[in-house]
Amino acid sequence: MKRLIVAMLALAAPAFAQEGRLIATLKSDAPLQAKGDACRELARYGTKAAVPVLASLLPDRALSHMARYALEPIADPSVDAALRRALSQTNGRLLEGVITSIGVRKDPMAVGSLAQYLSSSDPDVAQAAARALGSIGADAAPSLEKALGDVAPVSRPAVCEGLLRCAEAVPAARAAAIYDRVRGVGGVPTHIRDAALLGAMRSRGRAGIPLILRTIRTDSLVAAAGAMRISQGISGPDFTRALAAELPRAGKAKQVLLAQTLGNRGDRAAATALEAFARRGAPELRIASIRSLAQLGWPSSLQILIALAKDADAGVAAAALIGLTGFPDAGADAAAMALLADRAPATRVAGIEMAVRRRIALAAPALVKAARDPDAAVSVAAFRALGEMAGPSQVAGMVAALLAGRSVVDAEAALLAVCTRQSDPAPCVAKLLPGLSAAQGEPRLALLRILGALGGPQALAAVRAATGSSDAAVSETATRALCAWPTADATPHLARLATTTSSAKTRILAVRGLLRLIPTMKAPDAAKLSQLEQALPLIERNEERAPALAALGRIPTARSLELVTPYLTGDALTEEAAVAAVGIGEKIAGASPGEVAEAMRLIRTSDSQLAGRVQRLLARVPKGAVEAGFRPIFNGVDLTGWEGKAGWWTVVEGALTSESTPAKPCTECNYLMWRGGKPANFELRASFRLSAAANSGIQIRTEERPNWDTFGYQADMTGDGALVGFVYHHSRGLIAGRGEDATFAADGAKTVTAIGDPATLLKRFRQGDWNSYRVVCRGPEISLSVNGFLMCHINDRHATEAAKSGIIALQMHPGPPMKVQFKDVRIREFR
Repeated sequence: MKRLIVAMLALAAPAFAQEGRLIATLKSDAPLQAKGDACRELARYGTKAAVPVLASLLPDRALSHMARYALEPIADPSVDAALRRALSQTNGRLLEGVITSIGVRKDPMAVGSLAQYLSSSDPDVAQAAARALGSIGADAAPSLEKALGDVAPVSRPAVCEGLLRCAEAVPAARAAAIYDRVRGVGGVPTHIRDAALLGAMRSRGRAGIPLILRTIRTDSLVAAAGAMRISQGISGPDFTRALAAELPRAGKAKQVLLAQTLGNRGDRAAATALEAFARRGAPELRIASIRSLAQLGWPSSLQILIALAKDADAGVAAAALIGLTGFPDAGADAAAMALLADRAPATRVAGIEMAVRRRIALAAPALVKAARDPDAAVSVAAFRALGEMAGPSQVAGMVAALLAGRSVVDAEAALLAVCTRQSDPAPCVAKLLPGLSAAQGEPRLALLRILGALGGPQALAAVRAATGSSDAAVSETATRALCAWPTADATPHLARLATTTSSAKTRILAVRGLLRLIPTMKAPDAAKLSQLEQALPLIERNEERAPALAALGRIPTARSLELVTPYLTGDALTEEAAVAAVGIGEKIAGASPGEVAEAMRLIRTSDSQLAGRVQRLLARVPKGAVEAGFRPIFNGVDLTGWEGKAGWWTVVEGALTSESTPAKPCTECNYLMWRGGKPANFELRASFRLSAAANSGIQIRTEERPNWDTFGYQADMTGDGALVGFVYHHSRGLIAGRGEDATFAADGAKTVTAIGDPATLLKRFRQGDWNSYRVVCRGPEISLSVNGFLMCHINDRHATEAAKSGIIALQMHPGPPMKVQFKDVRIREFR
């Protein structure tokens, strides 16, 4: 216990210190704002110690309000004494405020003093005193009653309100007398008179029944509504019948309120009267009576509600149906089945809705039958109900109804809902397939869409077979279902479709499907990456490149980073590529620090969080990290490993150099050829510098020709930058321009999409200075980047002119005097 007391004192110490500082502020000559703030804080921390200084501020016109605000919550009798003393020290608004605070604290010792102010010539003070006395409660009631006859008319409502508050704090009999006294006062607002009347009824309990009934008969709808509300707390069938007896003589508005009251009372003694008014009368009263009958749940009312569910008045029928839905008696299930078998279509629809709302499992066979109803409204309602309630055992019947051509849209939605609810859709698929064989037209298309959503081997086989249908609509629907397949088992079929279709739209859908499914494959990352690499050449639009980058970002390998990197410097998708690259880099920085560092340095992002991740990644990479897998193919000293036309190539200041002059013009192309092999799949990096009039290039996958000539692809370049970032071919010309993604079909047909703005990309080239070229050749794809920015990309599947391997060579072009230089030439080969 001692430790607990010590701990409590330790916790309280800061509050005591805070109080002391606040009291000191109030005693000082601090600004008014500071003192007001101190009062506000003392409302939280103040104790008896703060009462004297706060009490001294009560007569202060600037701070009285804030002082009262601080005093009111302090739990000490000294506050009450201070407020009572302040009654003689204040006047006007300040006195009114002090009186109000006394009422807030409910100080019984202030009753005598407050009573004196009931006759004040200041009506605001008199009314504040009346309300404060009301808040004090029972002890103040005699003073208020005594003043009721003498108080000024303007203050009489406030005295009445005070008495009403007192009545809430005294025994029922005493309260009834107070309420009656207030009811007898003339000239008070209606709301006070109504409150007194309600209090008089409520305080009397059962003895107040005659007053309740009289009030219901008055012209005041507000008072009558209050009387009915009070009646709900007084039980007994006699009183219920007395209330019901008021129904015939009441006005329309009161009749509706009475019907609702009888339902809320929950006394079945009201059933007979309510049944009568449910059958006839104004629609509002009928609907209210129906709702109350449903609340009561009296079995004898069931047949009446069934009959009313067929009523000509739509509102009445709807109310009866809702009532039947929640009817507590089990016979309501049988009623729903009876409605389902009715001759009138509207009644059958009502029965269907009731079966759904009551979740009547035994109604399923009847609902399947209703799905084939010749009336469209009945069929639609039945299918919608089956969609909510049916199980696998109803699927075959639902398919039969679909084949009959009934409400195909709703039938499809219902079957899909039922089948997708099952943990294993295979049994449903087995029941759909026979229907697919027999279906024609729209029902067949609907079944294909359902099978496509469900998935599974059987469904996949059926949908694949339908893609070859001679019916164009069937083939297209099946193809779309295949492209939207939910599981990865469709991946090989989508890959085949994407490469064989002649339809651009179908190819796009198939590629989208591949990009969606490949990441979900239960396969090693290498297998997923292989699938993605096969899909990438098929992509022609940024809409598909974005999900491709996202898919690559989920495969943490150096190769996936390599595939993402070119997009880091394009005009489009840079943010998507950056997210993917960072995601990969965070997982492979330890194994491939050089590749990660290079990619991170290319990222330019406005996303501060992503930029932070980039910087943290760069911090993880050792400063000495090198380009993994690369080997130099120029030693920076001499022409070892290279061979060219005599007299035209040399090494100057560590760079392979060729120069023509007026005295030594170049009249025909010649090339410096690397003799280290004929690489097929590789990445080549080199730095180059050109004079203003120079024209040169790097030959890749090129065929060697006599007299130091070549034939094939060239990463083009000119000193003025005009051809920098282009891919040139000796027989096909400029096959990809700066900012282009070019795809060549087997027959040479060319498709071009933009990957950047040519003029913007040209600004990345530094004229007259050293620049870097990055050339990547992999399979049918070639990409060129200059100074880290992707310039162009080709996917060349030309049947005869798409070279798969060849030599690497550097060009000296004929023309005006020029100088070309290359250094830091290195290569990385891969499979």
